[in-house]
Order: sequence, then C-alpha cells, then structure tokens
Amino acid sequence: MACGFCEDALSNCVGTLLVDWVAKPVGRQFNYICCFHNNVEMLKEKKHELIGARARLQHKIEDAKRQLLAIEDDAGGLLSKADKILPNLETLESEIQKNKRCFNWCPDWIWRYRLSKKAMKNTLVICKLLVKFDQLGTVGYRSTSAIPTIEFLSSKDFTVSKSSKKAFDQIIEALQHDKVSMIGLWGMAGVGKTTLVREVGTHAEKFKLFDKVVIATVTQKPNAETIQDEIAKYLDFNMKNERGRKSRQEFWLKLQKLQKDKRILIILDDVWAKIDLKENIGIPFAEDHKGCKILLTTRRRQVCDAMECQRTIPLGCLEDNEARALFNAKAGLSDSSVASIKDVATKVIKKCQGLPIAIVTLASALKGKNLHRWEAAYRRLNNRRLDDIEDIDEKNAYLVLEVSFDYLNDKETKMCFLLCSLFPEDYEIYVEELVRYAWGIELYKGMGSIQVVRSEVLAAMDILKDSCLLLNCGERHVKMHDLVRDFALWIASNRTEFSFMIKSDVVESWPKDESFEPYKAVSFKTSWIVELPKRLLCPNLKILVLGGDEKMTTSSEFFEGMTALKVCALNSRLISPDAFQFQTNLTTLHLESCKLLDISVLGQLKKLEVLSFSCSDIKELPEEIGDLDNLKLLDLSYCEELQRIPSQLIRRLSKLEELYLHGCQLLKWATESTVRGERFASLSELNSFSNLIVLSLEVSSEDIPRDFVFCKLQRFYVCLGFGFSNFYGLKMDSEICPFSRSLKIEGSVIEACKQLLGDTKSLNLKDMVGYPNLVPSLESGQVVFSELTSLGIESCEHMKCLIDTTKQQVLTNAIPILQSLESLEVESCNEMQVLFQIAEVRSIQQGTSHRVSLQSLKVVRIDNCNKLRYLFPTSVAQSLGQLEELHISDCLELEEIIPKTEVSNINLQSLREVHVSGCNNLTSLSSLSHGQILEKLTTLRIRDCSRLEYTFPISMAEGLPQLNKVTLEGLPEFKGRDGNDIVLTLPSLQELEMRECTQFIISAEIQIAELRSIQEGPSHHVSLQSLKFVRTRNCNKLRYLFPTSVAQSLGQLEVLHISDCLELEEIIPKTEVSNINLQSLREVHVSGCNNLTSLSSLSHCQSLEKLTTLTIRDCSRLEYTFPISMAEGLPQLNKVTLEGLPEFKGRDGNDIVLTLPSLQELEMRECTQFIISAEIQIAELRSIQEGPSHHVSLQSLKFVRIHNCNKLRYLFPTSVAQSLGQLEVLLISDCLELEEIIPKTEVSNINLPSPREVFIAEVRSIQEGTSHHVSLQSLKVAIIDNCNKLRYLFPTSVAKSLGQLENLKISYCLKLEEIIPKTEVSNINLQSLRKVHVKACKNLTSLSSLSHGQSLEKLTKLRIRDCSRLEYTFPISIAEGLPQLNKVTLERLPELKGRDGNDIVLTVPSLQELCVADCPQLTSFIISDKIQVSLFICVFTLSTMLVGGIERVEE
Repeated sequence: MACGFCEDALSNCVGTLLVDWVAKPVGRQFNYICCFHNNVEMLKEKKHELIGARARLQHKIEDAKRQLLAIEDDAGGLLSKADKILPNLETLESEIQKNKRCFNWCPDWIWRYRLSKKAMKNTLVICKLLVKFDQLGTVGYRSTSAIPTIEFLSSKDFTVSKSSKKAFDQIIEALQHDKVSMIGLWGMAGVGKTTLVREVGTHAEKFKLFDKVVIATVTQKPNAETIQDEIAKYLDFNMKNERGRKSRQEFWLKLQKLQKDKRILIILDDVWAKIDLKENIGIPFAEDHKGCKILLTTRRRQVCDAMECQRTIPLGCLEDNEARALFNAKAGLSDSSVASIKDVATKVIKKCQGLPIAIVTLASALKGKNLHRWEAAYRRLNNRRLDDIEDIDEKNAYLVLEVSFDYLNDKETKMCFLLCSLFPEDYEIYVEELVRYAWGIELYKGMGSIQVVRSEVLAAMDILKDSCLLLNCGERHVKMHDLVRDFALWIASNRTEFSFMIKSDVVESWPKDESFEPYKAVSFKTSWIVELPKRLLCPNLKILVLGGDEKMTTSSEFFEGMTALKVCALNSRLISPDAFQFQTNLTTLHLESCKLLDISVLGQLKKLEVLSFSCSDIKELPEEIGDLDNLKLLDLSYCEELQRIPSQLIRRLSKLEELYLHGCQLLKWATESTVRGERFASLSELNSFSNLIVLSLEVSSEDIPRDFVFCKLQRFYVCLGFGFSNFYGLKMDSEICPFSRSLKIEGSVIEACKQLLGDTKSLNLKDMVGYPNLVPSLESGQVVFSELTSLGIESCEHMKCLIDTTKQQVLTNAIPILQSLESLEVESCNEMQVLFQIAEVRSIQQGTSHRVSLQSLKVVRIDNCNKLRYLFPTSVAQSLGQLEELHISDCLELEEIIPKTEVSNINLQSLREVHVSGCNNLTSLSSLSHGQILEKLTTLRIRDCSRLEYTFPISMAEGLPQLNKVTLEGLPEFKGRDGNDIVLTLPSLQELEMRECTQFIISAEIQIAELRSIQEGPSHHVSLQSLKFVRTRNCNKLRYLFPTSVAQSLGQLEVLHISDCLELEEIIPKTEVSNINLQSLREVHVSGCNNLTSLSSLSHCQSLEKLTTLTIRDCSRLEYTFPISMAEGLPQLNKVTLEGLPEFKGRDGNDIVLTLPSLQELEMRECTQFIISAEIQIAELRSIQEGPSHHVSLQSLKFVRIHNCNKLRYLFPTSVAQSLGQLEVLLISDCLELEEIIPKTEVSNINLPSPREVFIAEVRSIQEGTSHHVSLQSLKVAIIDNCNKLRYLFPTSVAKSLGQLENLKISYCLKLEEIIPKTEVSNINLQSLRKVHVKACKNLTSLSSLSHGQSLEKLTKLRIRDCSRLEYTFPISIAEGLPQLNKVTLERLPELKGRDGNDIVLTVPSLQELCVADCPQLTSFIISDKIQVSLFICVFTLSTMLVGGIERVEE
C-alpha cells in the first residue's frame, strides 16, 4: 500500500515538473532533486557570507556616520536588499526543516524539487549581491553641510562669541580626529567653559559623533567614586552591588564592554590638577579603547600639559563689541535708551572686563532701573575693594556679583541663595531639598504649612534665576556656577548682617585644628573620612550636611556638641541606634541612602517635623515613629527593601501633611486577602488625616481596598498598576511629585481616584474596561479635566470616544472641557470611532459646539486606532490655534483629519510638523487647509498611505510660506492635482524626498512648479529658490523633474538624488533658455532610470562649478554624461562612479567626465559597450588633440576600479599615463578584451611611483611593452584573478621595484608560466613579502622565480592549491632564505615531488603548521630534526612520512 502511495506521489511530481522539463534541459530539473542537500548546504553557506558582509557594511556605515559623513546611495541600497532577502531565507529554511515525507519514510519529491529550486535561485541572488558587496567602494563622503555652524547649533542661553566659535570649531575638529583621545579647554573662571563643553556634548550626540556623552565634575578635591557614579548614571548602570560597591576594575570592564559597540565622549569639568584617569578612576581610552574620548575643562593651562592633552584650546573673554552687545541684550538697552544711562553702562561694561558671567549677572540686576540706581551701582563697583581675594580676575567678578546680590529685595531670597552654596560644585540642586532646609531653620516664620514655604522658595528661585545668580537645569532643579558659589561662601563669611557663616567643602579627612564654633552651617562631601571626631564643639551650628561611606558609623558622640542643630542631612552613612538621642531640637532629619540599624530612638525627637529615609536600607518602619506628634512630612521614597509599615502607624501621625511612598516595590498593604495577624498598614488609613495635602504612591491595582476612594489632595503622584519608578532613571515623574498632580492608572480602579480627577494635570489610563468615554462616564456630576495638561490613553478596549457631548448633562456645563490640555496621546484603542462625539456632529452650525475647547493643545499623537474616521470635529478644530505637532500612524479607517465643512475660520496658525503614516483610507490633507494658511508649517512627512492622491489643494499655494522639508514615501496612488502637487512648488522648500510614488507624473501641460493657474504671467512664477536637497525614488511615471522656469530658481540646490524612476527622460526638459544656474550643486546621484540617455539637461548653464561627486548606476539607456562643451565647466568634479550602463559609449569614443584634471576617484563597472577607439583614446578627445596646450592630464587621480568593461583594449594612452603620478590603487577585473593597461610605446618617462594595490583580471599581456619605464615602488598588495592569457606578471625591470610588496595572490591564470621571467639579474629583492597564495595556475611548475634574491626573509605563509604541473616550490639554494616561514598548505598538486626526494618548505626549522593533501607523487618526506616547535600536521594520500626531532606533535 505504501508503495502504491509513493507511486502516486511520484506521478504527481512528474506531472508538476512536466512543463519545466519540456522547456528546459532535463538534466537541470533532475539536479534539483538529486542535488537537494548540496543546494541547501550551499544556500546556508552563502547566507552566512551575506550576514557577514552585511555586518561589515553596517559597521562601515556606522563609522562613517560617527565621522559626520553622508552615506552613499549604493551602500544604503545594498543594506536594504540584504535586509529584504534574509527574512525570506529564514522562512525558506524553516520550510526545509519541516522535512515532509510520505509516512515518514518516502521522500516528497514535489516538495524536494520545489525547495531545491528555490534554494538554488536564492543562492544565485545572494552570489550576485555578494559580488556587489565586494565591489563596493567607500560608503561615506564628506558633505560641507554635515556639521552646522555654532550659530545654528547654539541654544538660546549660549552666548556665541568670536572666541567661543573658534574654540567650538577646534573641539569639533579634534573630536573627529582618530589620533586625538584627550582635549583640554582652558580659560579663567566665569568665561563660559562649562557652558561651551555642554553645547559641544549636546550636539556631538545629536549629530552622531558619539553614541553617548557623559558629563562629570572633578573639582579641586576630586572624589573617584563620585566621578564614577556620575559617569555610571549616564550609562545606565549602578556602581552598587551586594558587597557594597563595584571595584575600579569592574568599572573599567563595564566601560570597555560598552565601548565595543558605542563611541563615548566623557566631559570632565573643572579639573584643577593632574588625575590618573586609568588608575584612579578606571576610564579606558586612547590605546586601551579608541571608542572613548576625553574633553576636560580647567582654569590652568598647565593642567592640560600635565594631563597630556593632544589638543589644548584656549577660551578667552568677550571682545569689547561682543561684551557691549551681550550687556545691552540682558539689560534691555537699545539705541533709543536714555543717553545718560548708556554712558554709565559703558563704564559698567568696562568694569566687567569681558567676563560673560559678570556681564550677565550685573546687566540682569540693572535691567529696568532708573539713572540713580545705575550711578549707585557704578560707584559701588568703582569704590569697593576686595583685598582678601587673591585672584585679580575673581575680584572683578565678585564686585559685579555683589552688586547683583545687593539688588535682591528681601533677606529670605538672599538666604536661599546662600543655602545653595551648601551643595558641591556643579551639583544639580533639587529645590525640594532647599524647601526642607528652609523649613528646618524657620526661614519663613509664621507660615503654617510646608506647602506654603515651598511656594515661597520656588518664588525665590525664580528671582535668583532671573538675576542670573542661579542656572536653570531642568524641572525643579537649579545649579550654581562655581564662581558664583565661591562668591556666596565669601558673602556668608564676610557680611556680618547675615550672621550665617558657612563651611562647605569636599574633603578627604575631617579638618584638624580648626574651630567650628563660628559656623552656623557645615557641609562636607566625602567618602574618605574614616573616623568622625567626638564631642565636636559647634554651639551655633544649625545645619549639618554630610556625605560619606555606608561602612562608616555615625554615632551620638559625634553630635554631642551640636546642641542648636536644627537640620541634619546625612548621605550614605551607617547610622547607629543611639545616633540622635541628644538632638532633641532637630526639626529636619534627612537620611538618604543610609544603612539604618535600629532607628526606634527617633521616636524621642518630639520636635521633628520633616523626616526622610529616601533610598535608605530599611525593611520595616518601627512603631516608635508613630510617636512623632509634630511630624508634617515623611519621605520613604525608593526604600526598595521596605516591606512593612505597621497597622495604624500612619493613622497616629495626626499632623502629617505630606507622605512620599513611591519606589517602594516590596511594600505590602493589607487587603481583603491578608492573613489575620500579619498587621500591615492599609491604604484606608490615608483617609484618616485631616491635614494630608501631598501624596506620592505606587501600588499594584490589587492593593486597592474595595470601595476605597482617595481623599482630596493639593498635590499628588498616584500610580496604580503601572509598575514602580527606578531611582537610577534620571528625572522621573515621581521626582517632581511635591509639585505635580499626576495619575497613572492601569485596569479598572479609576473609581478610587474620582476625587482627584477634577484637579489632575497629567492623566494616563491603560487597559481600562467598562468606560465608553472619559466624559460623562467619569464626570460624577462635576466639571472634570478643566486643568488637565497631559492625557494618555492606551489599550482601553471599550472606549469609543474621549468626550461625548451628546449626553444632556455635559451640555449644561459652563466651563469648556479640556481647555488646558497641551499633550494628547491615544494608542491601540481599536473601538474608538471619534475622539470627540459632539452633539451637533451632523449639523455643526446649529448648536453650541464650543463646549469642547482645545485652545492649549500643542502635541497630538494618535497610533493604531483602526476605527477612527476623523480626528477633530469642526467645532473643536476652531480652537486648535496652539497646535504645533500632529502625529498620526496606523489608523486604517481614517478618512479625514477634520471633516468636510463650509466653515472657514479654522486657524492652525502654530502647526509646525505633520507626520502621517499607515492611514490607508486617507486621500489628502485638504481638511487641514480650511483656514487657507499654515504659516508656521515647516515639516511634512507622509508615508505608506495607499490611497493618498495629493496633499493640499492649489488654493494653498500662498499658504505654506515656511514649509521647507517634505517627505512623500510609499504612496502608490499619489498623483497630485492637475499633474502636480502644491508642496512641490514652494519657494521655501529646502529638502524634498519622494519614494515609491509610482503614479506621480508631470503632464506636458501642467509641469512641476508650473500650474495652469500660474502660467498666466511672470508675476505668478513659482520659485524653488531655497531648495537644497532633492531625493526622488520609485516615481515610475515621471518624465522630467524641473521645468525650465523653475530650474532658473535652483541656485541653492546642493544635492540631487534620483533613483528607480523608470520613465524619466530628462532632469530639465530641452530648452533654448541658457540662464539656468546650478551654482551650488555639489552632488548628483542617479540610478535605475532606464529612459535617461544623458545628463545634458544639467549643462544649460555651461558650468557646474561646485559639482564634486557624480554617481550613475543601472541606467540601461544612458549613452554619455555631459556634452564636450562642458569640458571647462566641471572644475571640482573629483569622484565619478559609472556602473551598470550597458549602452554607455561616451561621445566620439570618450566621455568628458573621464578627462578632468580634478578627477581623484573613478569607478566604472559593467559598461559593456564602452570602448576607446584607436583615434580617440581616454583623456585624448579629438577636439583636444589639436595642440599641446589642450593636453589632458589626470594629475589628481588616486583610485581607479574597472570591472566588466568587455570592449576595452587598454586603459591609459601614453600621454595620459605620464600624468598618473598620484595613482595609488588600480583594480581591473573581467575586462575580457583588455590587452594592455598602457599601449606599447617608445616613451620612456612614464612613472607610477604611488601604487599601493593592483588587481588585474582577464588581461592578455602586460609584458613586452614599456615595462622598464614603470616603477611600482609603493605596491603592497597584488591580486591577479581569472587572467587566462597572462604568461607572467612582472617583467624583471618592474620586479626590481617591488621592495614593498607584502601580499601576492594569483588565481585561475591558466597560462601563467612564471611570476617573474627567467633572468640572470640577481638584484631582485622581495624583502617585505609575507604571504603567497597560488591557486589553479595549471602551467606553473615552481615558484623559483621568486627566489632570485636568494632570500624571502619575511615570508610566513605559503599556500599552493590545484596547480596540476607544479613539481616543487623553491630550489634547495634558498634553504637558509626562509627563516620565518611557519605555515604551509599544499593541496591537490598531482606532480609535486620536491627536489632530491624532499621539498625545501618541508624542512625549514620555523615550520609550525603543515597541511598536505592529495599530493600522490610525494611518496615520502623527512621533517628536519632541527624543528623545535609545536607542529600541526594534516597529511592525506601519503605512503610514507618520516618525522624526527619533534618535541610536540599535536595531530
């Protein structure tokens, strides 16, 4: 029965194959079945080769991008092709692995035939692709627009000066230099070093110079661990481990591992002395890892020298005119300002001496002041003497800073400024820490709540930032410039009216023999203090801030003398049980990242009002904490080990105002399922507080008690079910929770937060079920979301809209809904049909549609909402005046953004960017044009919208004045309107990319940028005067790009890419007009345009003076590039690539681009019709032969690659060959008719002094001509492949110049008899030759011609294969001439016998690896007993092998 089944299977197979076998050779069809396994194995082998080639190309592209090089089109194309093929191979391999069989034993012949055929087809495709990978040249090129200028790059707060611009340019140039690993920037305090390197760092990362940019501050007393921590946080790893802290070696290895894949720039700010980065910090750079570079700043030039910086760059002060411009801008002065004030300003500016920080702070302080205040400020500057300051530059800065300080209105603001000096240099000060310090010292007396004090401190920070005494560095963070910090410490010590001396420093040990009695605040940052002093006398001390090491214990003896202590902040300490037993006056206790042993004693601190255990090692909150009757703030954030808060403890803290519990991922709460007796706190205890106004909390949805509802709060960060925030994630949401009103809710527990919804500013909902909308479903009888600024909805499967105003109760509200919303994100809500269900959707003009107002909305992102038909109803769209960004993706049913309407007062006046992709029902963006103008729109990207026909209607011609970047991709129905599209005609357009717009065509009547309505007169003429970049791809119906009238405006066009436009006939249509000027055109890349016959249409202007790069590929009808009239019009063209041009012949036997003296790189591949006639030779046109003055020179040519140009008989005529003095690389392959590189001549002055690499394939001869005139003195690599008519390679005269030759590879040269012909001359010296590989040279009998010099002293590897007549390698006379030969391979040499029963290469004492296979005539050989090293031997088909004197034979 089984046999019958197999017969049926075989008959089916025969039927399936019959058609193929009738039409194709039968043997090939049987081979698909018989060679199934071989085909599969070959496919796997080629697949691995393709993966490797793709990886190598990817590395080259990434390296080019890091160097800010633009990427060649063919490189990106190859990568894309590989990416398309490889997934198909995975599918095919998976299908093969199924191993279909009949009853598990009879092969399925149909399956085997089909898959074998597929495998072979894919193998051939891969082989062709691998050839292109091998032939690929450089992947990147230098673009003059790659690095924007500092004026373009700089942020609004950065002051660009002549000095800073020069320093910026020098730093960027040095960062791109491979041999520069450390750069030093030096200059005086306050000159702007830190600001400049931060700008460099920002843009080095932005423009892909580096994958990561790390900034760490070193300071006068560098702390290795602090620097490591700062670097680690940027690179997302933690230096702490279970043993305490990772070692320097682990830090080193981590950086090395990162740098294998990423380039890292480490900026070390404020270096004061030499520091060993490798030994002290553990930073691998330079030779240890070239992916890491160091940029340091310092006040002292000698530090740069000590650190051995390869580049030392100074940063000077502002010049007089720059100082005046900066001062006037900050002080609000102009030409119309009062003359007397401007006179005083001139004197003040002179006092600032060009120091930016002095100018900015003083000008900000005097802004808006009257003449008397200006004069008073100058008198103070002029009369003040700071004799106790040693540095004269700092004196000048202190003078102006003091004036700014004195202009602060109230003492509290000045004290907040002084408190900032408690933090280390360059520290990002979290304002909340200042709030808690200010509360502890009662800075704002009479203010009853911490929230009110917080508001006052925030106001003080704003005043200080406006006065430029503090720097803004993110949400709720400020920073002090190091000079300003020094000034603050100086003020605290010298101005008696504050009576608040501060000691703040980074120390290695506790200062000895120093009295702390006068100080009211002490701050030490250190991890080196081994032991703290005992009974330290500090009777006036109110604030103590101390960092340290968790291994160092802090005990009560240290605090005994601090009887007045109000604020204590300890970081990374080991806290003993009795530490604070005497500190009964403590008001604020801040224990961050501390190891806490037994803290029950804290229950005795009855005056304690602020208590923080943030990030500390605490597993359970002791019951005694409940005794703190006056506690107003409890912070347990990021206590990752905290598991339990005792039941009812929270309830006992009756005065508690603020509670922080975010980041406590192990904390358990009592629920209905809690086992009796476990006594965990319950969330319901939170509602027992009458004073609680601030809460942060992250809990699982399961921990919410049934029917629990959060009480009303002023500030909150409540995250239910979203997971836990990570402390090492920078600036997470929860860090600003004292200032936020944020809800993140996953699942259906939103009812617990219903009292918070009305005040919420940020709301994120995920996986919420049972709610068809937000309003009215969540309204509960009150207005909600009036203050909401950010809304995110994800995977809420029941939600059909956000707001439904069709319900009667919504229409009764007087306040517009969502009026404060700034950001809206909706993702994966597949049931959502509209965002806003407006009551009068069918007849918009009849009702009060203004109920929903999005007047503050700036950013909208809608993704994967498949049932949405439109986004904004007309009534809502009228309120979108602030909308800046619109992102829509994968909304398959979306038909319009705004539905059709007669209403015209929709004004999207702020819209800057529109991104649309994957919206297959969208036909145009016309609904955005109701207002007739999108005056700020700069960027438009539309991708993969299968039905989109055009962008905007013609009526928008004047309504897009700033649109400069347009991308249209994957739009198969895109045709434009009336033969064009409005976005392609704009004078503001700078970058245009069109890809896969297969239906787009410019009609004969209505051409691009020449609409019917515009043709009536010159006043309506369309200009593309700003266009710089054009990329057009796969637009198959385009016949030309630019009509003549538009082409006249293309003076700024720099880059032109055209690919796969099959019908393109011309770039600019034929015309008699000659005033087309493409004066800025630098690059032209054309590929896959099969109807294009030349680029002559670009030559209307007779000159392309800036054109440097020309690439033309796969244009099957292209015959030539430019006409001969352009001979003088391409003065800078230096790189030409011509590939896959089967009809390319040039004009009159040549092409103009091959004759240019500026040419440096030339690649010609698969130009099978190109031929240099006997009369008209390459670089010798008829029109140029008339006199010597017209002689063509290729004096700049360095690189030539010629492949598959089958009609070429030679390359360089003699006259041109004389100019090839710079030629370095010459690669020739598969040129079947090539007879000579340079034709035979009597000319004797041809000299090729520079060649480094020669590849010659299928050349008839390079022999009897003028070889004695050629020198290959720089040649290092010679690769000769498939040159079947060659009898030898190098004539004797040339061989004498091969002293630098290192690598020689010869393969498939069937007639090769000798490498160098026989000669009596003995002064041939191949002194550098290291490797010789010979394969399939069937006429070669030995390598004796290489031994003319009697010694190959550096030869280490010899491999000979498939040479059927080879009898021996070298003669015995060279026995002592192979001192380093250690690896020999001899395979398939049927005539190899050696000389005198042995072969010399088998006897050398240096031999380490030997492989002999299929050498049947080598009947025996003896390995010399002089060999004293380990030997690997692989021998096949040998009858005898004698081995003697070998200590270790491995195999």
